[in-house]
Amino acid sequence: MLCCGFCCGNMSKRDYKVATTDGIELEPLGGEKCDKDKDKEKQTNGVTFGGESSGGRQTRTGVAVCSQRRALLVAGIVLGSLLLTAIIIAYAGPQNENNTQPFNPIATNGEPFPWLEKTLPTSARPMRYMVTIHPNLTTLDVKGQVTIDLFIEKETNFIVLHIQDLNVTEKALVTPGPKGYALKIVKVLEFPPRQQLYIELKEKLKKKSNYTLNLRWYSKLNPEPEGFYVDQYENFNGRERLLAATVFRPNGARRAFPCFDEPHVRAPFRISVFRDRFHIGLSNSIVHTTEDVGFYMGTGLLRDDFIETPPLPADAVAWVVSDFQRESLQPSAAYIPTTAAPATATGNKKPTQLNNYTQLKNKNPPVRNITALTHSLNVNLTPLHNTSSPSTTILPSIINGNGKPSNLTSLSQSTGSSIKRAPSYTFYAPRDLLPRSSFILHTSRDVLEYLQTWLDISYPLTKVDFVALPSLDRNLISSLGLVTLKTSFLTDPMSITSEQYQFSALRIAEAMVRQFFGGITSRKVLKDVWLWEGLIQYLGIHALAPLQSSWPLREMYLLKMATAALDIDAIQGWDSIMNGTRHDGKNEEFFVQKTAAIFSMLHTAIGEDRFRGCLGSFLKLNRFKTAEPTDLWTICTKKANGSKNIKDMMTLWTHQPGFPLLTVNKMGNSISISQRPFRPAEFLAIHDDSYDGNNYNRSTVNATDVPSTVAPTPASKHKSAPHHKWIFPVTYVTDINNVSETLWMQNVDVTFNVPENVKWIKVNAIQNGYYRVIYNDDNWAGLIEELATNPKRFTSEDRLGLLSDAFTLCHANLLPCEITMNMIQYLPSETNYGPMALALRHLEKWRRILKYSECFLMLSEFIKMKISTVMEKVGWTDEGDVAKRLMRPEVLLASVLWEDIDSITKAKNMLNQFLYYNGSAIAPNLREVVYTGSILSGEYIYWQHCWERFVNLQRTSETFVERMQLLRALGRTKDAWLQNRLLSHVTMLPTEEVVQVLKAIAGTPTGGAMACRFLQAKWFELEKRLGPGTLSFAKVISAITQYGATKFDYDELKSLVHRFGRGQGMSVLNMTLSSVASNVEWVARSQTSLYKWVESNLHSHR
Repeated sequence: MLCCGFCCGNMSKRDYKVATTDGIELEPLGGEKCDKDKDKEKQTNGVTFGGESSGGRQTRTGVAVCSQRRALLVAGIVLGSLLLTAIIIAYAGPQNENNTQPFNPIATNGEPFPWLEKTLPTSARPMRYMVTIHPNLTTLDVKGQVTIDLFIEKETNFIVLHIQDLNVTEKALVTPGPKGYALKIVKVLEFPPRQQLYIELKEKLKKKSNYTLNLRWYSKLNPEPEGFYVDQYENFNGRERLLAATVFRPNGARRAFPCFDEPHVRAPFRISVFRDRFHIGLSNSIVHTTEDVGFYMGTGLLRDDFIETPPLPADAVAWVVSDFQRESLQPSAAYIPTTAAPATATGNKKPTQLNNYTQLKNKNPPVRNITALTHSLNVNLTPLHNTSSPSTTILPSIINGNGKPSNLTSLSQSTGSSIKRAPSYTFYAPRDLLPRSSFILHTSRDVLEYLQTWLDISYPLTKVDFVALPSLDRNLISSLGLVTLKTSFLTDPMSITSEQYQFSALRIAEAMVRQFFGGITSRKVLKDVWLWEGLIQYLGIHALAPLQSSWPLREMYLLKMATAALDIDAIQGWDSIMNGTRHDGKNEEFFVQKTAAIFSMLHTAIGEDRFRGCLGSFLKLNRFKTAEPTDLWTICTKKANGSKNIKDMMTLWTHQPGFPLLTVNKMGNSISISQRPFRPAEFLAIHDDSYDGNNYNRSTVNATDVPSTVAPTPASKHKSAPHHKWIFPVTYVTDINNVSETLWMQNVDVTFNVPENVKWIKVNAIQNGYYRVIYNDDNWAGLIEELATNPKRFTSEDRLGLLSDAFTLCHANLLPCEITMNMIQYLPSETNYGPMALALRHLEKWRRILKYSECFLMLSEFIKMKISTVMEKVGWTDEGDVAKRLMRPEVLLASVLWEDIDSITKAKNMLNQFLYYNGSAIAPNLREVVYTGSILSGEYIYWQHCWERFVNLQRTSETFVERMQLLRALGRTKDAWLQNRLLSHVTMLPTEEVVQVLKAIAGTPTGGAMACRFLQAKWFELEKRLGPGTLSFAKVISAITQYGATKFDYDELKSLVHRFGRGQGMSVLNMTLSSVASNVEWVARSQTSLYKWVESNLHSHR
């Protein structure tokens, strides 16, 4: 993009100021200078020192002479003073532990920075932003101007706002009214460590008054996807093209324009973007007018003025300048399209704010509109009408499980929704990527329309735009009205696994949920990100499930979120959500998963209609405002009509660490349920080399007195508060009643009666609760018998929950391993993806932990025998319904990893046929199975093929999943020489790939010790590359050590933790240390009983 009169050339400087600030001339940065100052600048060649001061240093004449005696005396005094100061510091000590050194920030010009707080002062509040941006895609320069309408809450003589890597050149603060004048600015200071800009005025700003702040700046487009950055792509002609786009992390808007960049500050935005005639401009709202602003060096320049947005946080604003093409999709037939307001639309259709804006622009009527411009560029702006060129591949749309449009009309009638309008959807990308837009457009349309009907909240804008960015470091970034996504996210569904395809749909669904929870209502402080992210993840599945009824989305939620969070939470050391989440919003994924699980429990507690009503009311009451978790809990309590104190329930779950273990005792027809915090059995093996678990008292595991854990990890930095019993609903079913009943757990245990003929009770029906359940022996026996004879008596969610409880309680040494082994006897009869995947993944963990134990070989034979039956049902052909396509790779990969000879041979033959006999391509769902099986066959040619395939795929960003599959397969080789060869390349890989390699190698019998030696040898190299104490470095260490199962492994890891030192990664290593201690304890207590059980059951079940 070439330059225009906005930054040089056709307009003089003074003409430009008058044109852009209505006659108010902006002052140069640095304050006013009198003529005398200018004269001094001329005398010093225009160079000034020390901010406002322009005086130069005086030149002394002559030479100062000091005697030797005097010099010694001065040196002695200085040394004595230093020694005295050191003694005082060493022995005096602080009188108060809370005393800290005074904070004296220094501005860039060397002056003290007056504002000492991290947060901005509350004396001024932005009422509206007008941001004008001109990116030059030739020089990569950016020039911009922001006009901020301010409301003064209390009298002040200064303003502080955020700025980062921007060079402010001019500024002005104008009084309100038609006769407004510029106030004198006496000081402008910048403090980069906190990205703050301080503007001090000679006069005080009056309370309850309005002022206008104008700032002009220049900067460079960032080469990295942060702030306002430049990206490049290759068009269909093979030419490199540039584009400019915003990527704002929380508090990231300050890198693009000066603003009040705090989450609780929301204001409307009017965005204007300069571009040439061969580019298009996009922002949160639609284009209001496009004006011709003249020519420069033969190139015409345009300015797109966008309609004012609703009040948004600064980091929710977005804009893009590119030459992309587009595909569009209109709302479904159940809705009337929301017509975009044309440039001439005034009167009653638009609020007063827009009318004022239109009147201001009428001084220079637009030359042409955006539609005429894009038609002249031969860009397709028309909606799609079931037609496509032969080269266009329409992807499967996300409608519902039967492939038919979802009946939104019936949903609208059932919910009483009166919403009749919906936005249009447009996808912008290079021409060759447009055929992949159908998947995104249809998914987003179906989910957004479902949400606005389900919540009874109309979407506030007329459009949702999607823009593909090649270098984006995340899959999706969802701002109100504009969603940016990574180009590699646009994968062909025929080239990815079924699981990956469903996760892509989930990510799009979450982006649409974020349009409401984040766009309409946002968090007040960054620390509350956990609430929004957890709710978005839960509602993403909840909104997509009715649209894709054949997908096992509920099982995927339990597998990837709820049970995953419970397993992590079982490791001692995790803090509560409120204490464990960080103030900058950069939280562990565990806290988001736990929050999603708690929302599932809240959903059960108040029911579908009330849950939907609570969320709708939350959005309506806080429309274009910020909110806190307590605001939502209060609404839920009111909707529950006082029958349940939801606020107390949710406060306990978010402020108290851990989760409850329910002990269920069935004695005849009497059922008693009690709760206590979940804690594994005490760790003894890590303290005693001779401990073998023989003193394990089984009588304690099903009783109410469970021994407490002596956690090896450091205590939490927060003082431990007294424990309160959780408040939550408990659902259950019995063998004679499959309709779930609900009761509430509070401060007392619960006892109730069931019919005499009830054989078993299953608590946590449908797995909506965030807790574990342990039963007495008779009830376990009844559940196991029912699973063996009639597994369909339980829902797939309940079977998954029973398996999850059994494996986790067993590993925590709270349940005999015989019960877990008896339960998995039914697995050959399992036909659902979720329960099978969960059981096989836990067994894979056992394989890694027990690989050196005496029971491993017999256990391996037993598992292979069970899996072989399932393999006969699923086969090796990638066909069948969604559940079967998801389950098949789980079963086949397990059989290969447990080294079933027939499976390894089959996998090798499939790859051999493809490579040498023009066989059919390997289906994406079977890739990892085939790669792993071929490598485990021990033939070098297959390992070499996989390595060459990985090297080739490194050049493309769209093959991330296959690259990870290849790395895992390469690391699973039993050849020590090949493992060592792979390790020699590890330090050059990205962190995520390093973790995959090391985890795979450490899981093999030959690779565990090798990976540890590699870590010791490359410690300093890895530390230098990843950073000392970093999270990345800790993940690398954890990948190698997390499956340690001996006291030696524990002691080795402990020494690594001490060597690691301090840093953010310490929390990961402490959790790994606790996990290894749990492994050591479980092996010591369970391997003998496992051996005996397998020995007595192996041959009887052949």
